Amino acid sequence: MAREKLGTDPLFGGKSKGLLFTLLAGVGLAPASEPHAMALRQLNRAISVVRNPGSDTVNVNVVTPDRETSVRVANAVMDSYVEEQRIAGAGAAPGAAAPLGERLGILQARVREAEQRYEKYRTDSLAMMAGGQSSAEKQASEISEQIAAAEARAGGLRSTLNQIQRARKILDGGGIPDPVRGGAIGTFRSRYAAARELEIDLSETLGPRHPDRVIARMRATEARRLLEQAIQDRVQSATADLERTREVVTQLKNRLEASRQNSVKTSEASARLKELERDVEAHRAAYQVVLARSQQQRPDNPGARVLSRATVPPETGRTFPVGTLFISVLLGLGLGVSLAWLLELMDEKERAEVLR
Repeated sequence: MAREKLGTDPLFGGKSKGLLFTLLAGVGLAPASEPHAMALRQLNRAISVVRNPGSDTVNVNVVTPDRETSVRVANAVMDSYVEEQRIAGAGAAPGAAAPLGERLGILQARVREAEQRYEKYRTDSLAMMAGGQSSAEKQASEISEQIAAAEARAGGLRSTLNQIQRARKILDGGGIPDPVRGGAIGTFRSRYAAARELEIDLSETLGPRHPDRVIARMRATEARRLLEQAIQDRVQSATADLERTREVVTQLKNRLEASRQNSVKTSEASARLKELERDVEAHRAAYQVVLARSQQQRPDNPGARVLSRATVPPETGRTFPVGTLFISVLLGLGLGVSLAWLLELMDEKERAEVLR
């Protein structure tokens, strides 16, 4: 205000209001305004400050009837703001620099410690997290399928073993189940059946000591022994297969449990790593805030500055000012009233002369 002498500028209420306004203000019909306050109100209406989205820059716009005055006032406003910021920063820097410097060192140490914790944990858990959560889940699914197949095989072997053991008890009845009739058991079963049938046929015609009957009985006994041996071998083989299958099932279940535990550990490690990462980001954010504040309070920091000076906008065409129109209307109205008053005075003077 003082630098640009706006209190005496006609555009900011500095010019005289004329004889009529003075008379009206004198009798209290028009308010008498203090020049400084009037200029301040006019300046407040003329200035608009707009901040650019996503940045710390602002645009200062001043609109007055005179384009050159608008440029001059806009530049004066920016210069005054920059000067005030410089003075405020210079006054606050000596007292605040030391505490901010200590705080900055503490925060920097915390950032370094958080980064070291993050890197150490990431390195230690790198092997465990190499496959990722999806790989652990896929492995667990594959092991579960293998367990189901092994348990199904174990169930089949138990059923076969039970059938073979029942076949021992019914050799003479011929009731060997179909699943165990193949292979050596089937061959020896046929031989034993033929030898047993021959022995029975000879027993009907020959005596117990007849050589043919004795030979037939010996052959039947040998065939039975071979059949029982084949059944025993099959039982041992099925039992061994069943035990191996059970061991496979046990191993697969142990692998599944280990895979599940590894999946849980991987999930926990991933969560812990994200937590440490968030901790690092939080410490960095706090450090950046204090760093920016300390840089702002440095004596050599320029702080606010003018990026570009105000310029006169190009003329878009001649327009008739609204203020000029309003003044013209008032002047016309005043002249009309004055003329009517003069005419009335002249009429009264003529009537007075006629009466004389």
